[in-house]
Amino acid sequence: MIIFTHHTGEPHGILGAQLAATFFQRKLSIPSIVVGIERNFSKERLFRFLDEHYAGKERVAAFSHLCGRKDLIELIRELKQKGFVTIIGGPQARQDYVGEPEVDSHPHRFRGLRSTVDLAFQGPVDGFRSEHLNIHETLFEYPWTKEISIEVDWSNLHLFSDTLQKHEVRLCQVLNAIGCPYSSKAQTVILPPPVDLKGRGAVELSVRSEGCIFCDVSHDKGFHDLLEMEQVIDQIVRLPELDGKKVPFELIDEYPLRSLGKLFEEISHQNIRLSQINLVCRVDDVNAHASDLPGILSQAQNQDIKVMFASIGFESFSDRLLQYFCKGITLSDIVECVETLRRLKDRFKTHFLYRRDEGANHGFIRPTPWDDGETMQEMDRNIFLHRFFEDILPEHSTPLIIHHASFLGDWIRKIESTTDIRFGRDGTWIEWWNPSFEGGT
Repeated sequence: MIIFTHHTGEPHGILGAQLAATFFQRKLSIPSIVVGIERNFSKERLFRFLDEHYAGKERVAAFSHLCGRKDLIELIRELKQKGFVTIIGGPQARQDYVGEPEVDSHPHRFRGLRSTVDLAFQGPVDGFRSEHLNIHETLFEYPWTKEISIEVDWSNLHLFSDTLQKHEVRLCQVLNAIGCPYSSKAQTVILPPPVDLKGRGAVELSVRSEGCIFCDVSHDKGFHDLLEMEQVIDQIVRLPELDGKKVPFELIDEYPLRSLGKLFEEISHQNIRLSQINLVCRVDDVNAHASDLPGILSQAQNQDIKVMFASIGFESFSDRLLQYFCKGITLSDIVECVETLRRLKDRFKTHFLYRRDEGANHGFIRPTPWDDGETMQEMDRNIFLHRFFEDILPEHSTPLIIHHASFLGDWIRKIESTTDIRFGRDGTWIEWWNPSFEGGT
């Protein structure tokens, strides 16, 4: 079996897909590899490769981490037409299989992948069984627990652009927490309509969110606690090595600082040599552990381990937009966080990384539906006053992406249900910048 996934071509692994391939191979005796499909790949050459690869074999292809790409969704359809059994798993598998609600009365909405996917699998791969391959037009859902398979073969990743090439992973992922604790924070926010739609019948709407309002992972996974430390260490032990040390890895946990010190203690006790740990975390995690960070970083420095805050979810430098995003932080919190990072940099030098020119890429969402002269001036002023352009601001911002299964997707559908406005769909994404009007423009 081949598990297809989105890939950028960078030397990073794909934890979920590679874990699934390892499970299929070692637990179910189904030979499996992962093939990352780069953008602008040659479809003709891919089909030629598949004909050779599957010659005399059962034609089963799985997909994970579509990343909203229409070309991958089209690839699923074409493989099914060619007689493949098609499977989707991984992030948002259930939501992408089912599609948006009320598609009969709103035919422009994403209808889901039922017609192109034989089997959708939601949840940890541990629940998958060989007999599932013989059951079509079905969605299987299994609950997340801490007792999951975490054995990963990091050598099973390949890339395809024009030809199949073995991909050497130099940045892995280690699972520390299942889901995000902030997703358990239920809240309601009043959202104004997109700026461009004022005067077109759209009004302020009350929208419920669990965690960040643009996050589709909270719908997909929620939060299911930290793994046990021995499970985390077991993953680290299995990582590839380079020059006598484990390759850098991202610790998957939106609140990693609560357990990072204990992790360093265990690594030291077991004489495991690490090179670098990358953290993707929230502002409130940094602020809550500001007093603990010097001790944690001293542990890392003593073991010659670099700690990189690879991505912190600032997302905006406007209090109004932070409120709309349901981030649970303010500009004041962001300033406090950045000042902490700068102080730590002065003390720990090369063992502490957080700057853009050190490889970090922090969250900054722009444009958004609510950008106007006031918010743009506010953000530009704050970026200048607090010198965020020196170290924090990424080279390119990220436009607000609305996945159909996010809480912002609910907001868009509320607008559509109460007005004559319809928004375009691009695969699994909703184009908030592309409205049309049933009565004409």
